[in-house]
Amino acid sequence: MESELRGGVMKTRVFRIALATLVLAGCAASPPQRWGEWIDPTIGQNSGILRGGKVLVACDTFDLSTRAQCQDDLARALEGRGVNAVAAPMGATSPSGRELEGQLAGSATAAGAKTVFVLTLTPATTSMGSGLSVGVGGFSFGRNSGAGIGLSAPVGGGWGNTGFSANGRVMDVSNGRMVWTTTFVASPSPDLGAQFRELTRNVLDAAQGAGLL
Repeated sequence: MESELRGGVMKTRVFRIALATLVLAGCAASPPQRWGEWIDPTIGQNSGILRGGKVLVACDTFDLSTRAQCQDDLARALEGRGVNAVAAPMGATSPSGRELEGQLAGSATAAGAKTVFVLTLTPATTSMGSGLSVGVGGFSFGRNSGAGIGLSAPVGGGWGNTGFSANGRVMDVSNGRMVWTTTFVASPSPDLGAQFRELTRNVLDAAQGAGLL
């Protein structure tokens, strides 16, 4: 009887460990979460504002190499959806207090673009192990989370298991107004390239769902 009880306890422990492993694996593989979306009511649904004219594409990221890669990837992704996309010149923007769209207005006009599509990638969460995470830049997941750590100080001195947020927004060049925006946040992961591709796809899927494409 005692051996049977011990065997039952051992099986229960193994089951619990296996279940916990599956839960953690599911959390790690969870898709990006949408945090919000807004569309200018004056353009309404199915506006097709990104069709029928050039779209200037720009990324706002933590370094220039990532910005260049992001803009190339975003332009190709939009072209794959039938958009006439052109990447913004790398020298068109500079770190300053001005809004990115304001800096891009001249480049959009010079390129003959009717709209500007901006994708901002920002560190949002950083895993600390044991299922814990901290918030970066105002976002947070899990328990014992906080905000305001800052772009240049991810936990552990490197990007590690960092989750990024992606904010996509579209500006109408004719009046300088933002007409649509959405934000997605990814779970912490060491594979930033895969994160960026998945976040970009989610943002473009949302734009298509809003009738912009």
